[in-house]
Amino acid sequence: MKRGRAEHEECRARSKEQEMSIVAVIMAMSPPSPDMTDAQHANALEYLALNLGVRDRQEIVRVLCHRNPDHLSTAIRDGVDAYTPMIRHVHQAVNLSDTVWDFERFVTDMLKMSKPSGPKGNEKPPGVEDYVDLLHRHQSSSHKFLHQVAKNAKEVFASWREYVHMAAAQFKQDETPPASATVVPDKIEAGGARQAMEDAFAKLSESDREAVTMEIEAYQQYIHDLHAASAARISAVIRRTHSAAHGPGGYLARWQQLMDSTPVTPATARGPVRRGGDKSIKKAARKDVDGNEAGFVTEEQAEKAIDEKTPDAPSVVESVRLLGPAFRKLLADGGNASDAGGR
Repeated sequence: MKRGRAEHEECRARSKEQEMSIVAVIMAMSPPSPDMTDAQHANALEYLALNLGVRDRQEIVRVLCHRNPDHLSTAIRDGVDAYTPMIRHVHQAVNLSDTVWDFERFVTDMLKMSKPSGPKGNEKPPGVEDYVDLLHRHQSSSHKFLHQVAKNAKEVFASWREYVHMAAAQFKQDETPPASATVVPDKIEAGGARQAMEDAFAKLSESDREAVTMEIEAYQQYIHDLHAASAARISAVIRRTHSAAHGPGGYLARWQQLMDSTPVTPATARGPVRRGGDKSIKKAARKDVDGNEAGFVTEEQAEKAIDEKTPDAPSVVESVRLLGPAFRKLLADGGNASDAGGR
């Protein structure tokens, strides 16, 4: 396994440095190195992708189901044990018959609404507005459930209120930090992690600190613009002043940005490394194993449906390069700032 992982990393490195596809690199490292046509290379690349997909699923099954000790079963058991007292309190406080009935109505309505509608062969999936209407129709059921919990389950209500206050306190910022403290521009307020990252930032040279500061300030503005665009989009959808084929969400947009920036092997034996955001990658990802469109909206239609782009994420290469090792060590040490800073 170790040898296979090392060979895999070598293939990735050579593919990126020499601008060769992983298939071409594998063939070059094999004793027989045949020349392939473009069609043969495309088939080999698809074969490799399918095998890697099968391997990923096998590894997920092995980790979740066949691992000894069984961490998944332990986690579920611990979770059920932790929430059992709360479930009992809610059971005594809430009219479960009405709650189950309301939940059944919600699920039935959601399944009915989620089916594509329209003329046969030209069906369209539901839009964001349809799901907003769904929540509006059933929000009274949620209010009734929460009211019964707050009124009849005082212990549960008090514990959740205490938890919210404790969680909010973790994000509290000091109005007047000590003058001697070195402050990271985008302050990390999560306990010991903040001090560890401030120490790592303080050890950088002046030029490196300036580079990190510029990148973090640009990224902070990007996050602000991203959430502002998301809030404006959902507000427009709720007020019916705008129709959106894609829902809002700053975190989903950031996840999509990570996917779009992921390097992908070249499509030809020799060529530039692609990125997840390339149209060819997105178009291929929308197809099923038979090569047909997996969804009701093609990539071209999805691009046309978006009439306002989310802000582009700035580069944070220097920040990751300079502070990444300290952050990874912090994670490995379980967030213990003293350990991370003292090693």
